Amino acid sequence: MRRRAFITLLTVAALFAGLLPLAAALYFSWTYTLRVETLHLDALAQQALLRAEQVFDEAQSELHGLDTVPDTPCSPAHIERMRQIAYCTPFVREIAYIRDGRIQCSSMGSGEENGVRSLPAADWTDGKGRQIWFRLTHPLDDARPSVAIGRGPHLALIHASHFQIRSIADTRLVVLSITDWLPLAVVDEPLVSSMIDTAMTGREHIQGDRLYAVAQSGQLPIVAVAAQSRAQLLAAWTEPLVMTTLFGVLVSTLMVWAVRRFTRQFFSPATALLAAIRRGELRVAYHPQIRLSDGRCVGAELLVRWPDQNEPVMSTDDLVHLAEHSGFEHEITSRVLRTAIAEIGDLLQRRPELTVSLNVASHDLESGGLSELLSDVLDGNGIRRSQIELELTERNLIQAGSAGLVLAQLREAGHKVLLDDFGTGYSSLSYLHDLPVDALKIDRAFVGTIGADSPHAPLVPHIAEIARSRKLQMVAEGVETEQQATYLREQGVQIAQGFLYARPMDAAEFRQFLATRA
Repeated sequence: MRRRAFITLLTVAALFAGLLPLAAALYFSWTYTLRVETLHLDALAQQALLRAEQVFDEAQSELHGLDTVPDTPCSPAHIERMRQIAYCTPFVREIAYIRDGRIQCSSMGSGEENGVRSLPAADWTDGKGRQIWFRLTHPLDDARPSVAIGRGPHLALIHASHFQIRSIADTRLVVLSITDWLPLAVVDEPLVSSMIDTAMTGREHIQGDRLYAVAQSGQLPIVAVAAQSRAQLLAAWTEPLVMTTLFGVLVSTLMVWAVRRFTRQFFSPATALLAAIRRGELRVAYHPQIRLSDGRCVGAELLVRWPDQNEPVMSTDDLVHLAEHSGFEHEITSRVLRTAIAEIGDLLQRRPELTVSLNVASHDLESGGLSELLSDVLDGNGIRRSQIELELTERNLIQAGSAGLVLAQLREAGHKVLLDDFGTGYSSLSYLHDLPVDALKIDRAFVGTIGADSPHAPLVPHIAEIARSRKLQMVAEGVETEQQATYLREQGVQIAQGFLYARPMDAAEFRQFLATRA
């Protein structure tokens, strides 16, 4: 259940690793585009606002110049000066002189020529003598209201067209008064209502298929609104989208690769084995060893098992091979020995003649950890060193350069050393001369040739002859028939193990078996 849950978690992690960078690419490219385009619209709105403010400022500057001239109001000289200003200032439509809320004269003539016109209340005043009328009609053109700016006794009527801003590509611009939220110029623009709504909110936002930005004057009651179509926004999104998507694909690929690599490593046999060792999932099986002379059980080979719901995860040979290549040999050796002592230590204490053989790896010999392990487990518990026999393969002896010295020390401490799988791959005779061993284990491959027409059949007598000449004990593996047992007994083999007698078993079964073969 825990493994399945973790696999599910890793699957979800892989999906996130693949999709999250792409989603982030979409999000960041969109927010980046939105920010850039909003800044662009803000700049356009600020430019439109600045242009409108310049018109107001220039008009007020001209009016201030009139106030400083000591002409008699509405005199020919005064009217001429107002005409000069109106003529020389492109955006000024008319300059007028005001008294008692009425236009007394203007650049178009005296009140007698044009009639005295009354002025409505100003739409805005700042308390410093400045006034603005946003919809002041002209006597010659009632259809097109003008914007009027007043300063002191004068006012200037400005052509509303000067506040009409030409659209840039697909971007729309409009300047509004905040007194009535209407454009300063007559705008034939279907977006004007939504732009007015935007101006009233006072912030940029997306509404419908448009992006809006607002710029408000700090001196005058006007705002500028810029609007951009969604199509233009999407077009601007294309380049950052492509760039961030490519980067997102790269990051997704790397993250998926990292998750897959982690998954492979986490679920690799080596990682699973280490986890099994730490969780105590490895079990010890006892393969009984029988004395051929009387059929009594004199010991057992300790075999490591990795069960999963009563089924082995892998064979013992594969497990040992994996442990050696993963560097976990000592952990397994320690687990097997400690488990065996915990399970049948009392038997070993009561029966000093009973032995167990422990498979030892080359790393155990090279690191020096084997001697420490044996001392830690055996010292003071009543089990003799001679009851723990050590099995080494020829391959392990080849890999462990200092094996001879270590083995000599272990033998001196009381342990018997068995050369496992003798004759299967290396120059066995040379190692028999160089290494201190006490017994040879005849490999099951050779035992299986007994009674068969095989070119390897003569090897068993040859091995037996070598052992006798070296005064070494012999243990035969893989004995499955009485014929093999009889032949081995005749060749002087002392101990046998195999399916003829028993299969590897757990501690409880071994106790029962030992009771029947005592």
